[in-house]
Amino acid sequence: MSSKAHFLPLFICINVIALVMIPSAECSAQSLAEQWSSRVQQRSELLDFREFERANPDWKVQESKPSLKAAVPALDELETALLPWGENKPAIDQTMQVLFENNYHCAQIIGVLHGRYGGFIERELEAASLPSSFQWVAGLISVFNAAHEEKGAAGIWGINSDLGQAHGLIQANGIDQRKLVVESTRAFVRELERLERRFPNDAHRVLVAYWKGMAYATRWTGKPGYDKSIDEQLTLLKVLSRFMVNIERPSFDLDWVEQAQTWQPLPCEGEGINRSQLIAEGVINGPALSALLPWWTSDFLSCADAQKYGTSIPRPHAEQLELAPELPKTDTPSGETVHAEPSLPSVAVIEESASIAAVRCILHTVKKGDTLWNIAQRYPGTTPEDLAEINEISDYIRIGQTLCVPDLK
Repeated sequence: MSSKAHFLPLFICINVIALVMIPSAECSAQSLAEQWSSRVQQRSELLDFREFERANPDWKVQESKPSLKAAVPALDELETALLPWGENKPAIDQTMQVLFENNYHCAQIIGVLHGRYGGFIERELEAASLPSSFQWVAGLISVFNAAHEEKGAAGIWGINSDLGQAHGLIQANGIDQRKLVVESTRAFVRELERLERRFPNDAHRVLVAYWKGMAYATRWTGKPGYDKSIDEQLTLLKVLSRFMVNIERPSFDLDWVEQAQTWQPLPCEGEGINRSQLIAEGVINGPALSALLPWWTSDFLSCADAQKYGTSIPRPHAEQLELAPELPKTDTPSGETVHAEPSLPSVAVIEESASIAAVRCILHTVKKGDTLWNIAQRYPGTTPEDLAEINEISDYIRIGQTLCVPDLK
């Protein structure tokens, strides 16, 4: 079946959904797709997007329905693995409706935001030979918002403290490196590579492991119905990723580049920059500073770190950004953002720790009569203790549970 054949039923569904509203009785509780749509709208109200909109007032496409690309790209490994989540028609329909509301406003916002980071993310995934559709995880988790922070996770990829430390993203000296887009994207890709070693040829299980941990991904069945929240997330990702690559839409990459060239770095005099002083002098307000430079978390930033990570902000527009009329100029080229290589452990250290943690799995489904002891007997070199440790088993195993058996070949 061609990739276009995969998409056509979904496209037919689009035309139906555009005319049929879901009854209110079925919407008593917001679905994940509806919650996500609200977050997309909130994201478009942040300062970088508002500045983009000011500079590009015609960014919205006026047609009520987008056109399908003449050449539809083939499904990648992750999208192929997500095909079973296309069988839940009500969930698919609800997600498509969210994308199509208000002249598909939600999808257009995501397209604009993708223009800011998408090219770099795609290159990093391609260099690691990972499926391109992983890029839309940022659209799902944070809506491409580097300032995102929820339940201890931060940045566009929602990296928690433990994962950040494992990949050298330090939270120290007033800097949270998880909120640096370049550095956190590279950490995200390395983590996917590590998980892929554990779950080879199982891209959707890699994604679930990223979201909920290796132990959970190991016992997850890999099929719809095991976990409703995971089903919703995978359905949304499936629809979003295919929608965004199948639809003809403008590219905003160059618009963001042009905008960045008009931004100016914060002045750094003496030893560094003082946040409280900037706010008191009316150079910028607190929320604006946190939105534009989310990785700076303290009251003081050294000039060395300011140069290393870049402190450029939009030129003053008092009505939109509540900034002062003028910003002092510095010797740094206008709009230039310096992204130094992240302070990470050596490659050798990373590879060594990754190879230890990322045991390749043979997936075994527990049947009636199975015990850890007799399962271990079927796989030479494996012990019951190995199975218990890798699968985080502290009590007993259940029929239908999926276990990771170390692949010792």
